[in-house]
Amino acid sequence: MITSRTGVRALGLLAGSALALSACATSSGGAASTGSATSAPITVTLGYAQEFSAYNPNTPDGTALANSIILGQVIRSFYYFKPDGTLTPDTEFGTYEKTSDNPLTVKYTFNDKAVWSDGKPVDCDDAVLMWMANSGVTGDKGFLYASNSGFKDMAPPACKAGDKSFTVTYKTPFADWAGQFGGSTFFLPAHIVEAQGGMTKTFIDYENDPTSPDLAKAIAFYNKGWALNPGQLKKDIMPSAGPYTIDSWTAGQSLTLKANPQWWGTPPKAQTITIRYIGDTAQAQALQNGEVNIMEPQPQVDIVNQLKALGDAVKVQFGDQYSFEHLDYNFTTVFKNADLREAFAKCVPRQQIIDNLIKPQNPQAQIFQSRFVYPFQPAYAADFQNSVGGQNYNTVDIPAAKAAIAKSGVQTPIKVRIGWRKDPAALNKRRADTIALIQASCNPAGFQIIDSGTPTFFDKEWPSGNFDVALFAWIGSPLVTGSDDIYKTNGGQNPGKYSNPQVDALINQMDHELNKDKQIQIQKQLDTIMWKDLATIPLFAFPGLAATDNKVENVQINATQADITWNAYSWDLKQ
Repeated sequence: MITSRTGVRALGLLAGSALALSACATSSGGAASTGSATSAPITVTLGYAQEFSAYNPNTPDGTALANSIILGQVIRSFYYFKPDGTLTPDTEFGTYEKTSDNPLTVKYTFNDKAVWSDGKPVDCDDAVLMWMANSGVTGDKGFLYASNSGFKDMAPPACKAGDKSFTVTYKTPFADWAGQFGGSTFFLPAHIVEAQGGMTKTFIDYENDPTSPDLAKAIAFYNKGWALNPGQLKKDIMPSAGPYTIDSWTAGQSLTLKANPQWWGTPPKAQTITIRYIGDTAQAQALQNGEVNIMEPQPQVDIVNQLKALGDAVKVQFGDQYSFEHLDYNFTTVFKNADLREAFAKCVPRQQIIDNLIKPQNPQAQIFQSRFVYPFQPAYAADFQNSVGGQNYNTVDIPAAKAAIAKSGVQTPIKVRIGWRKDPAALNKRRADTIALIQASCNPAGFQIIDSGTPTFFDKEWPSGNFDVALFAWIGSPLVTGSDDIYKTNGGQNPGKYSNPQVDALINQMDHELNKDKQIQIQKQLDTIMWKDLATIPLFAFPGLAATDNKVENVQINATQADITWNAYSWDLKQ
């Protein structure tokens, strides 16, 4: 599964690795119909808590849900996820087909009309940039990437300058081959990177020389040049290859998407989509007041109660998501000590967190035991719920926690900084309450739990490893390889520095396993090892929550990191 952090829904928010991401789509991006050319312009407004921060969502710092919900219809790709997570080709963007099983070979063809909004063609140079930037071929001082799954296993795309098609051949079979060149790895404009990097040649010319010093300036731009300060737009170097362009952004208030006049596919129904940045707990009031048409907060008891009080004035959607809340240890600070990881796991009140904060909105909620398979998937109950080791930490055991601390030899109280995205303007009360419950349970065992949440957690503290435990959520998709760089040694989304050679080997094995039943058994082995190591502590799987007013149409919650904007091109208002 491709990963994304969620702060409100995670790289961080949920900020997360899960199932972060139907109806009227006739193709990946195409709407079933369009409004009349003479009808009044339509503006649809979405209330959302976490602000946009980067045009490049492929780097470790940029891979946040808050970015992908903006970019999903600004930069399209070869496939999309339906609401239930089904991977579906986006035939408006292009087509792809497997042309050989041995070796695994896939041919991709861009739509002949595909152009960036600045008029430059979308072509094989963009595909070569995606491969080069996300495969690791440029080395330790090269392109930064959140995940190199699949890209590291393929030969360079075969194509020449100007080609509208390219072919990739895998050096070894890849489990999620159908999920490459799209999803959470976004196409980015190669011609912009080349210009900003002072290149006189194209990336195609460097396929066999990816460590050339000629690429240094272009790589530096790719890694940092599209990171944005609040309210900052660089419109001349942020073109669109989808139904919408990013038109304006007022820091802390809103971001506006406009219909892209260069879009070659089905015209979007709404000419304007405005994302209003509103804290989770204030969104229901904004919906009631007509300030927004759609809201998608992180599920919280107070929010669900607010929506219930609005009755028939709103439509509420709940749904399964490939997303889960978790606590991640930092193996470079106090929790490099295995006894202290055991002690903390014994005092975290997982059941109380669910009973107090999740069950009021989802009575079926249960402690989550896996990092790969979700409760709504058939294999979970049989293979993960009570058999991978998480069940040993279902119940708080303070005497056992104290004994583990004593065994560690570390003097109490032991300070533990729990880092999370804590934005006073958009406070996630559920997370604040989670930390309060952990404090009440773990402090008597000998810990001193410190709420170290900051608004900059995913920009600064998390990437730099400045935390002892991180609290957030992963959101992803049904793809089985998206978690690679979260758990493998030196992975791009592993700032806590967890490392186990056996886990690395199993992740590599799963990447190349095409049999679904064998994939599940590998995932079970991985979860079992990571519970023994106490790499992370899963808490609960996220229920999706969205609400709309009675005017907006075609809004549908999505189980994956494609999230609520997966079909924004078809959003409409009753006239």
